[in-house]
Amino acid sequence: MTHKTIPRNSSIDRRTVLGLLSGSLAALAGCSGLAADSGEGGGNAGPPEEQSEYIEETSIGVVENGRQLALEVAVTDEINPSSVSIITESGREFSSDYFSPGETRTRLSLTEGEDSHEPLPRGQHKLYLRGDDVETELPLELGTSFKLDEVVPGTEHEEIRDDSLGVIVRNVGQRTGAAVRTIVNGENKDSDPFAPVKPGETGVVEFTFLLNDRVANCVTVEETTERAEELRVEFLWSDPVILTQTISYDNSKGCKKSLVGEPEEITATSAETEMET
Repeated sequence: MTHKTIPRNSSIDRRTVLGLLSGSLAALAGCSGLAADSGEGGGNAGPPEEQSEYIEETSIGVVENGRQLALEVAVTDEINPSSVSIITESGREFSSDYFSPGETRTRLSLTEGEDSHEPLPRGQHKLYLRGDDVETELPLELGTSFKLDEVVPGTEHEEIRDDSLGVIVRNVGQRTGAAVRTIVNGENKDSDPFAPVKPGETGVVEFTFLLNDRVANCVTVEETTERAEELRVEFLWSDPVILTQTISYDNSKGCKKSLVGEPEEITATSAETEMET
């Protein structure tokens, strides 16, 4: 993969709701300061601004085409910063950028690869700041915790197609996270651009066409049957949310699908490592 530094003049898209088609995310999105997670599996390092007198703020946002994430770093005007880098747990420089004279704010890519946009892996990373008489390394942890909130058919949610199923997940940690992939019964689904979900907020993951009534999409039965579908939502730096939802298939008149009973979450959703936006 090739390394790409996101330009400083790139605009961060602070969306309110994004659609997760074919397993992408509709989220109440935005940027918030990096914070230590006190929830399950939380990180043990606070945000860089709490660890260094030279950093005023850090935040995560969606950049340009929506498939790239960036960490914005703002430093105090009391120093003359020269550069800042993200160093991975293995010691590799993941991304870096230089400050122009008089600048106190820059962005570092959290994804790499011109086409793949692979995210910074989970781990205990570092933020390396250099400047006049300044050289410091600070812990930079990524991750949060998500849990299942509810499951809704598209006919009951304005951001979801009528023939799709929406899974609402809640960020119960103290760091921003983002969904990147959905899986139905072990089969990967394509995902649209990811979007940050801030602590305490929810995002809607859309399993497109899961409730489509076309006969070709129906299970082969004589009339009516019920089947528990396993739905999995994966996140950038957090454990997945996995659940089962029973769907009724009625072939007596074409193919009619409907939800049966309540969804059941079948795995805990705690992150081993945490940083945030």
